[in-house]
Amino acid sequence: MSDYFVMRPAPTIESESAQGYMEIEDWDDVDGFEDWGRGTLAQQKPSNPVEIKAVPHDGYTGLPDELQDASVPLMSKSLKEAIEAAGVDNVRFLPVTLRNTETGTAYEYFAFNLVGLVAAADASKSKMFSFDGDFVGDTQIHDLEIDDSLAHGLLMFRLKEDFSAIIVHKSVKEAIERRKIPTVKFVRPEEYVAL
Repeated sequence: MSDYFVMRPAPTIESESAQGYMEIEDWDDVDGFEDWGRGTLAQQKPSNPVEIKAVPHDGYTGLPDELQDASVPLMSKSLKEAIEAAGVDNVRFLPVTLRNTETGTAYEYFAFNLVGLVAAADASKSKMFSFDGDFVGDTQIHDLEIDDSLAHGLLMFRLKEDFSAIIVHKSVKEAIERRKIPTVKFVRPEEYVAL
């Protein structure tokens, strides 16, 4: 069994009585992050301080989720500190302000560029399909099997076969769990699905 897990956002539901959520509008007029989610050292960077809208919906009054891996990969200060404490040293950060559109509250977040693109899927055991045949970036995956030897000891990286899969070593998972960060979850590779 692999020592690696897939780290995923786990969106907050404030309570059973309030099923609201907070939308982080990272697609809205944010330039300079075009290559931050590819696992390589980004060649682009915003030229000005970045502020991103955080829009509460359906009466949501909680905090933004601590991880978002979309147009702008984002994590909270707490999550940043947890991965750094675990010894992860291949992530570049840029401070970003999330601004609650209803209250004006500012949240300290970081755009992150995870530098580490690793073809760590065991091709003989994983179920994978590639439309273009290169198995890079957009591979469909079911029953992923990570070959730990292909990770070369990295604590955190993006899977070359599917850029959206952030792979973390169990020591990083445990460091994050000790911080009790509720909006991050860990999936065993064999339970991960990318369509």
